[in-house]
Amino acid sequence: MSAPHRSPIPLVTRAGSKPTAFPAAETARASTYLIRLRHFVVPISIGVYAHEEQRQQRVRISVEMEVELPPGGIGDDIGRVPSYEALVQGLQALAEKEHVRLIETVAEHVLDLAMAHPMVLRAVAEVEKLDVFPEAESIGVRFERRREG
Repeated sequence: MSAPHRSPIPLVTRAGSKPTAFPAAETARASTYLIRLRHFVVPISIGVYAHEEQRQQRVRISVEMEVELPPGGIGDDIGRVPSYEALVQGLQALAEKEHVRLIETVAEHVLDLAMAHPMVLRAVAEVEKLDVFPEAESIGVRFERRREG
């Protein structure tokens, strides 16, 4: 005689409802998707040493944005998604600004650009200097920011 079958997940019941393995969510979470810009390489005037102020250095920037899907979906409407072109133009403008000392500063500016659109819930920015150490492909930082609220 076999042992009685037991459900591996406890069943939750509410008055007048059928048993279910998962309780209904109290608040529905919006669907999201990711936008990624990978390995955008641009020359930037960056560095803490005097010799670094004399020339630009190659910097690689990667950005990932978690975006909330609009109610009713995208519908093949460019006005319902953050502009990829605006992000790239913003990064190009950032590269043309005055000298910055730290890649951390650049990463903060990249996050400002990425979070500018109200549908972006979270952004990750990776900024790497490519020509610093001959023994390494790059040296860099990874910053993340989430929208509050």
